[in-house]
Amino acid sequence: MITDPEVPSILVGLGGFGAEVVGRVMRERADALLDEADEAPLTSITLPRGLSARAVGERVLGDARELLAHSRMVRSRDRRSAEGLTRLHVFVVANLGEPEVRAQLAGAIEAIEARLLLELSPIFEAFRVGAARNLIVLPLCAMPHPGAFDQGDDVIEAVVALSEQIAARPPRERAVPQLFLIEDVAEFSVLGDAELEQCVRNFLTLLLYSLSSVTRIAPLLYGQAPSAPLATFICAVSELPRAALARYATDAVALEVVDAVLAQTKEDGADFMAIDAIEEVELAVFDEPRDADRDVLELLGRYAPEVQRDTEPPWWERGEAVRARYGPDPGDPSVDEAQPAPEPPVGWALARMRDIEKTWRLLQRRRFDDLIGGERERIAQERDTVLASIAKRVDEALFSDPQPGAFLRASVLVSRIERAVSLRLEDAIRDRDAALPVEPPSFSAFTDAHARMMDDARRKPDLARALLWATLFVGAMVLFLPLPARALAEALSIDPAAWQSPWLRERAWLSALLLSSAGVGTFLFFRLRRAHLALRDSFHAMFDALEHTVTGLRDSVLEYFASRLRLAREVARVEALLAVRSAVLGDQARLTLVDRAARRVRGELLESLREIHVERGRDGRLDPSGLFGQGGEALVESLLPPESGRFLDALMPIAERDARVRDVLFGLAREQRYRQRWREEVPFTSIRALREAAWAHAEPAGTWDPLSMPESAEATARALAAFARRQARSLKVALNISAHRGAETRSEVLEGELIVPPRAYDQVRRDLAEEGAGGRARIPVHRGNDPDRAFYVAALSDIAQGSVTSLSDKKRARRD
Repeated sequence: MITDPEVPSILVGLGGFGAEVVGRVMRERADALLDEADEAPLTSITLPRGLSARAVGERVLGDARELLAHSRMVRSRDRRSAEGLTRLHVFVVANLGEPEVRAQLAGAIEAIEARLLLELSPIFEAFRVGAARNLIVLPLCAMPHPGAFDQGDDVIEAVVALSEQIAARPPRERAVPQLFLIEDVAEFSVLGDAELEQCVRNFLTLLLYSLSSVTRIAPLLYGQAPSAPLATFICAVSELPRAALARYATDAVALEVVDAVLAQTKEDGADFMAIDAIEEVELAVFDEPRDADRDVLELLGRYAPEVQRDTEPPWWERGEAVRARYGPDPGDPSVDEAQPAPEPPVGWALARMRDIEKTWRLLQRRRFDDLIGGERERIAQERDTVLASIAKRVDEALFSDPQPGAFLRASVLVSRIERAVSLRLEDAIRDRDAALPVEPPSFSAFTDAHARMMDDARRKPDLARALLWATLFVGAMVLFLPLPARALAEALSIDPAAWQSPWLRERAWLSALLLSSAGVGTFLFFRLRRAHLALRDSFHAMFDALEHTVTGLRDSVLEYFASRLRLAREVARVEALLAVRSAVLGDQARLTLVDRAARRVRGELLESLREIHVERGRDGRLDPSGLFGQGGEALVESLLPPESGRFLDALMPIAERDARVRDVLFGLAREQRYRQRWREEVPFTSIRALREAAWAHAEPAGTWDPLSMPESAEATARALAAFARRQARSLKVALNISAHRGAETRSEVLEGELIVPPRAYDQVRRDLAEEGAGGRARIPVHRGNDPDRAFYVAALSDIAQGSVTSLSDKKRARRD
C-alpha cells in the first residue's frame, strides 16, 4: 500500500467533520507503516473547534516551512527521483453544516493562500498562474442539502461568498483553483454522515497517493474556467485491508497459542505423576544437625581463661594455710558448723568469678555476635542455594521444552515444592518456639562449693597442736598410769614370775607409754585422715564447680550461649524457610496469573478481531469473511474476493497449528527473554510481545496479496469488476446540478471511471468489456499505481454557480 504522497501535502481538517476525515487518513497511513521510519512529505493539522483564520494560516505556514526544509526535501526528492519545480498541495477538509466552519472557512483559506504566496514566494512565483501554479490550496467541502437543513440559507450564503471570493482573486494572487463541494443528497440516494466522510476520505486518498493515475490531472485540480470555481466529485474505493489482514493473521496465531495454553490448564487426564518434585536433599540442608554446645565450647576454648586446678593440699598442710590461699575466710574459725558463702564474694573466689565474667562480656558484646553472624550467613547461603535450585527447576519445567503443557507442569511442580517447604516450616517454627534462652550463670554452685571447702579447711585439725596435746597426754599417762597398774597387779594376785608382772610392776611406765601412744596415734590418724579427705573432696568439688560454671551443661556460660545460638539458628532457619516459601508462593502466584493473563489476552484478541469484523464460531474457528467483499461501509469495500477464506487457510494450515504454537512459545522464551523475566513480567500480559512472537508465522497470511497468485488474482479481478458495476448503478455526483439553467454548466473531468491496481488491469478491463453498468456499455478502466487500492471516481469542474439548484432561489428552497 502506497503511504508516500506524490506531492508534498498538508491536510487541514476544520471542524469535527474535517478533523475526523483527516484523522482517519493519517491513522490508516500510520497503520500501514507498521512503525517504520516516516520521512514522507506529509503533515496534518486538525482543528475540531476554536477556529481562527489567522491561527490556521500561521500553522499551515509553519508546517509548510518544515515540510519544504532543504534537508528534508533533498531526501524526499532523491527518494522519488523528483525533477522540476517543488510543488505543495494543501487540502482543506470541512463541512459547511457546522456554524463555526461557515464563519471561518473563507478567512482561513484566504489566510493560507496569502501567507504561503507571500512568505514562500521564491518557491511559488507569482508569474506562474492557472495550471502552471505549483501551489494548490484545495477545499474539499461537504454540506447538508439546504432544503432540508434549518440553517440552509446560511450554508448557501457561505458557499456563494466563498465561490465569489475565489473567482474574484487576481490570477497572480490565486492559489485556490477550485472549490470541491458535495452535499448529502446525491442524484440517486441520500448520503449519511458516514458516507460523506467516506466519500471525502476516498477522494482525498486518491489525490494524495494516486493522482498520477488520473487521465486528466490538470482539469481535475485546476479546472478550465477560473470564473466558475465550483467542482464536485463522488468516489468509492475497494482496497486491500492490509492492517486488518495483518491483524487477523497475527491475532489468529496468537489466539491459537493462548487457546492451547488454556486447554492444557483445564485438562484433567494428563499424566503429571512423572514430574520430579524438589529432591529431599535440597531442603534437608535446613535439617542438618548442628551441635550448638560443641560450637560454643570451641569458642570458649579460644577466648575463655583456662581453669587450672591447683595441686590438692597435702595432708600435713594446716587448714589456716588453705583458708589463707583460697580466702580470705570471713567465717568464724571457732565454729565447726557449715557457714554460708560471703555475699559479695571476696578474694580468690571473686577473682575467678571476674575472670569468667570478663570472658562472658567479651563473648556477649562481640565474639558471639560474630558466631551468630556466621551461622546466619551460612543458612543464608543454603537458602540462596535452595532458591537457585528451585528457580532452575521451575525455569526448566517452563522453558526447557516450551509447549502448552509446560505451564501446568510447572504449576504442579511448584505446588509440590510448596507443600514440602510448608511441612519443614511447621517443624522449624515448633523447634524455634521450643528453643528458649536461659538466664546468665549465677555462680551459686561455685560459691557454695567454695564455702564448703572453707568449712572443711576450718574443720581440719592443726597437726602441731594435735601432736603437742598427744605428747602431753602420753606424758601424763606415763606419770600417772604405773601406780594403778601396780595396784591392779596386786589386786589380781599376779605371780611375780608371770610374764604380765614386769609390764604391770617394774615396766609399768613403759606399758603406759606404749598404750597411750598407740591410742593417741590411732585417734589422730583417723581424725586427720577424715578431715583431710573431706578437704580434698571439697577442694576438687570447688574446681569442678568452677569448670562447670564455664562449660557445664546447666547454669553455665556454655549453656547460656548455646541456648542463644540454638535460638538464633532456629530463627535463621525459620527465616530461610519463610524466604523459600515466599519465593515459591511468588512463583505459584505468577503461574496462577498466567491463566488469568491468558484469559484476559484471549478476550483482547477476540475483541480486536471483532473490530475488524472477524467472528469466532461455536466450533472455535475464526470466520474472516467480514474482511471480504462490501464490508460495513458503503463507499469503502474490501479488495479481497469472497473466496479469500480458503486461500488464507492454505497459508495457515490447521495441520501445522501445534508446530506454530510450540515455535511461538519458544520465541517468547528466547526473543522476549521470558525465561529470565517471567517472574517480573507474567507471560501473556503483553499482547504486543505475543503478537511480535506470532508474526513470523502470521506473516505469509498477513502480507498476502490476492493478485500474486493466478487463482486468487482471477477472483479478485471478478470482485473488482462487480465493484465497478455496483458503484456505476448507484453512485452519481452529489451536487444538484440542473442542465436547464445554462447551455454550458459544467465540464465532465471523470465520467465515472475505475482506477485499478496495475496487476489487475488487464483482467478487470476484459471483464468490464463483456458487461457494463449504469447505462453504459463499457466502464472506463485505468491502470493505477497503488497495488492495494481501486477507485471508482466521478468528477465535474467549471460548474456555473447558477446551475447548482441547491444554491439558487434560496427563499424558495426554504419556503416549505
